[in-house]
Amino acid sequence: MNDILATDTDGHVLESNAMKARHACWWFVTFLITAFFLNVGAHAGQKDLQKLTVGYTPISGAAIPFFIAVEQKIFQKYGFEVAPVFMGGSPLINSAILAGEFPIGYTGGGAIISSRLAGSDLVAIGSPLPVLTIDGWARPEIKSIGDLKGKRVGVTRFGASSYFAGLSMLEFAGVKPNEVTFIQNGGVGESYAALLGGRVDVCMIGYPFGLRAKKEGFHLLFRPSDTEYGLFPTAVIGARESWLKDGKNRKFAIDFLRALNEGQQLARENAAVTKKALGKFTRTENDAELQGSFEFYKDAFSPTLRTVEKSMANALKFVEHPKAKGAHAKQFYDNSLVEEAMR
Repeated sequence: MNDILATDTDGHVLESNAMKARHACWWFVTFLITAFFLNVGAHAGQKDLQKLTVGYTPISGAAIPFFIAVEQKIFQKYGFEVAPVFMGGSPLINSAILAGEFPIGYTGGGAIISSRLAGSDLVAIGSPLPVLTIDGWARPEIKSIGDLKGKRVGVTRFGASSYFAGLSMLEFAGVKPNEVTFIQNGGVGESYAALLGGRVDVCMIGYPFGLRAKKEGFHLLFRPSDTEYGLFPTAVIGARESWLKDGKNRKFAIDFLRALNEGQQLARENAAVTKKALGKFTRTENDAELQGSFEFYKDAFSPTLRTVEKSMANALKFVEHPKAKGAHAKQFYDNSLVEEAMR
């Protein structure tokens, strides 16, 4: 049946109720179709993301570039759905990589050297933090590093960057490692808790925990970044050479570095983004601690992810292994992936 067209007093055609209903129905159907395809596209994009578990350490400012890349979803921009897994110390991360639990880790350069000297094919493919930013905070009665003889030094784990920071502190003052007792605590927060609880006399920690130590009356005994030991691969990206030989895996690693580099630049320049990411991962709400951490680390993070040869050479000096003296720093890192990532 045809619609009967009505007109107004000026002769203009008025829509009938049936026509209005059909137009409304047409718009509704169009909306549903559009929503359907948008939803399908969104799900397709999600399915394209590659799931990637990344072991990392520590839960402190040293991992800010990684925290930012996760929190700001930068990894997703490059096709990754990253699941960050904290592991208390670089040696644990390296063991997990070698066991095939995940291909890439945010680890320490000193531990990479130790692992490679022991026969593994781990290599550093990037270095977000080539400065030793792990300080020694001591109880008030410890006036000098020499006072540590016979005392307890808290670190996260043997072979981790905090352990190498402790070794550099002792060497700086001529104290031998066997003249102190190193205590493994498992994490930076746990090392700080050990100092607070009197289980160690000095602990090797980074920010924001250093700021907390200062607030609680402990004093800064040693800051390696102010000494000849300052250049050090505190944080590196580790992977197996055998895994990187596959072209797909190499591209995978290069894209990972591209995402991390964006997080690195934000860590150097953007206080708000840095504080948000650091606050979430360290469960810190104190704005003074977060701002202080940003100020402390922003200049320590390198403008690029290239590994500095001198930093690896400094780490190599502290590795206790028969092959260490005959090794060269260049054996332990590969900057070619960073160079490709930056093109």
